[in-house]
Amino acid sequence: MKLSMRLITLLLLSLLWLTVGCSQQDTEISTAEPTAAPIKTAVPTNTAAPTAVAPTETAAPTVPPSQPSETATATPAPATATATSAPTATAVPTEEPVVEMPDGALVGMTLDGNVGILLDGLSADVRDQIVEDWLDAPPEEWEARALRQVRFARLRLNFRDFHTSRPGQLPMPPQEVWEFDLDTAGPSRQTIDGHDLIMHAYTYRSTLLTSAESVAEAEPELAEVGGRWEEPFIFPADPDHLLQRTGNSCLNEGGFPPNSYDAINAWHFYDYTCTADNSGIYGGCHATTLPALSCRQAVSGRIGEVAATMQFERLEWDDELADSVRTGDISSTVGPDLVTLTEDMNHNRIIYRFFNYDDCAYTEGATSGLGWRRLLLFDATVHNTSTEPLHIGWANAEDDDNHIFTFAPCHAHFHYSNYGDFTIADQESLLSGKQAFCVQSTNRVSNNETSPLTHEYTCAFQGIQAGWVDEYIAGLDAQWVDITDISLPEDGGEIVLGFASNRDQFICEGTLITDENGEQLYEPSGQLTDFGASINRPQCDFIDDWNVNNESELALFVPPAGSYVTEPCDDSLIGPLRNCGFTQVALDDSITSCAIGETVTLPLDSAAIEIEGELIARVCERSDLLGDLACELTQSVTNLMVASTAESITFTCPAVRDAQPQVGGFSLIVAPLYEGDSAE
Repeated sequence: MKLSMRLITLLLLSLLWLTVGCSQQDTEISTAEPTAAPIKTAVPTNTAAPTAVAPTETAAPTVPPSQPSETATATPAPATATATSAPTATAVPTEEPVVEMPDGALVGMTLDGNVGILLDGLSADVRDQIVEDWLDAPPEEWEARALRQVRFARLRLNFRDFHTSRPGQLPMPPQEVWEFDLDTAGPSRQTIDGHDLIMHAYTYRSTLLTSAESVAEAEPELAEVGGRWEEPFIFPADPDHLLQRTGNSCLNEGGFPPNSYDAINAWHFYDYTCTADNSGIYGGCHATTLPALSCRQAVSGRIGEVAATMQFERLEWDDELADSVRTGDISSTVGPDLVTLTEDMNHNRIIYRFFNYDDCAYTEGATSGLGWRRLLLFDATVHNTSTEPLHIGWANAEDDDNHIFTFAPCHAHFHYSNYGDFTIADQESLLSGKQAFCVQSTNRVSNNETSPLTHEYTCAFQGIQAGWVDEYIAGLDAQWVDITDISLPEDGGEIVLGFASNRDQFICEGTLITDENGEQLYEPSGQLTDFGASINRPQCDFIDDWNVNNESELALFVPPAGSYVTEPCDDSLIGPLRNCGFTQVALDDSITSCAIGETVTLPLDSAAIEIEGELIARVCERSDLLGDLACELTQSVTNLMVASTAESITFTCPAVRDAQPQVGGFSLIVAPLYEGDSAE
């Protein structure tokens, strides 16, 4: 029988998945490269429990500072589009289901960490000022910084079965039940790996609440009360500006489309075992570009390493403790139920991005034009608030019967049809379909007895576990709405951003209908492929009121120009690498015009800069369509620390790439190097 090319492709991909899925790491390595992919990966879960020697209280794998063994929930990103009114409430069923809770289990989590602020590269006066301010900073400032460090553990714990030889995930609890105890000795100035930092020790603690059966499946050593387990990590001493300082050395892109990380979402990808040569879409860390250094080389060489160990202990059942950490509403006990999370849409920001003809996002229709475009990025999350998992099954490249999955060669992954829609009210031309490349359990946000710690779902075998979410974070390629052509008043205006999930009932929020042989049945959806074939959806017996919580809206103010770079800093970010707190400098066209490639000397007195002390002067490209651009550090022509009394800055004139014919030109943004007291 002659195989079609598409079937051959499927067989090759399946072989690759199985090969990578069997290449799991042991928990006692320190520098070996990861051999499995993380979030949204196309690798089947390894369900076989390996034989391993469990750590004990007296013989646990330790993490010396120079040679560790192997082995959060984000604060809102700085946003240019800000909420101006309460999110539109979605309807919910009026009767809550009666839930019979299984026997519960509690697992305590603790980590002793040390977090700091990197002072390298700053003048002595600025360093002394930062030290003085942060020695007296309020505790919540240091706790927020500790949170940003601890969340680096999330990827390896949430996808632990991909990164280690252990049988299941040990997901971090939701951030609302995290606690931090700061060392009473307070902060101090320290040298780590030759770097100058002000550091503060802390203890992180939280509690996992789940079913007793689930704990044993996740980690057999925790099956009984008193059981213990440890997972070691390497963290950057200063958790901020990871991408700016280390590039993509620490970012595990396995299973993601290229160009999906940025300065804000980089922590989602953090994997300290990534090496410079570890690449590949399905099993490697790096898909966009190869870095020059491994993660550990980059962190120790540019920031400073901190070794820490997450300790797990099975606790005796305690009703009061369980009540204090229990989270997550339950909307159904008879079938899966998806809820779109309006609060996650608050994680949003505006950026500028340049698109060429060969850009995957352009070829797949995620932007309405070429050249410089202004994009509104935001998180889109669906939460399975049922006690039952939502099951989709195998992603099938040779889907000639139903056409639910299509293989996108540009991004080299499957697209799942009709996952959801992005809209802006009264801007129907901006209606955007969400291209879901993987419907998978990415984070556990229900911390209760009905939400297991483990699941079987991957990008190859798709679904969402009970109490888990499938999250598409802002910054993923095509996770945006193009607002370049939106109609706004001169001073900006309010828009209503919408996210609707499962409008066309392709995802079964209920019970899948099968034939007498147990085979899943499908029905025409009324939609056709580009070639005129019917796109079929699974037949489903939907639960009552399945769709009342599937749509969310959020009112946002959008300024007429600028990006998140020209918004205030939310996280006490310090120094010249930050992408916030800048001001656009208005310059005459006669000043910003130049010949491409010529050396430009810009007198600062022509910029009327009103900043005392040292400042950051960032030169950006200019757009023929959009004018001045507020660029991120990685997009800048130059980024300089200068005294506000300096006479001029010098740089090379960039091209206005979207002008025809092409000309030269630039824009300028400035910010204080350090804004003083940390409490402000």
